[in-house]
Amino acid sequence: MQEILSAITVVATAMVKFLFAGLVSYGLGHGFVKTLLYTALGGTAGMLVFYYSGKGLLELFRKRYIRRVKERAAKGLPPKRIFTRTNRLIVKVKHRYGVIGLASFAPPTLSVPVTAILAAKYFRHDRRTLPTLLFSVLIWSVVLSTAWSFIR
Repeated sequence: MQEILSAITVVATAMVKFLFAGLVSYGLGHGFVKTLLYTALGGTAGMLVFYYSGKGLLELFRKRYIRRVKERAAKGLPPKRIFTRTNRLIVKVKHRYGVIGLASFAPPTLSVPVTAILAAKYFRHDRRTLPTLLFSVLIWSVVLSTAWSFIR
């Protein structure tokens, strides 16, 4: 029972804050193989859950936006500005780095949920997005498990 609870703890940590999941695993007494397995499992599960739930949530926000635009037009109000300075910066970063850049740096630094939601927002139409994110999580799982094994 203790082993199952410790595995669930590591998987849940990897789903939410991927960077520290290896440290938690080693702290619970797991070896390298179990740490690698649990962090990879948690990271991929988190990426799948948050990517698909993020797509659904973003679709709800899109429908709400369309409804509000129609309400403003019905009242005779001018449409709000679309291209702000922040939006232009986001588009520039998106085009410069793309899904590869997001998958390369975001899972350990931003966390799995933020990475998955950003990918769902900006790259949902690219069929390479989810496989790239999952592959990135697997690579980062190996890198972080190895790094934490030397630090512990």
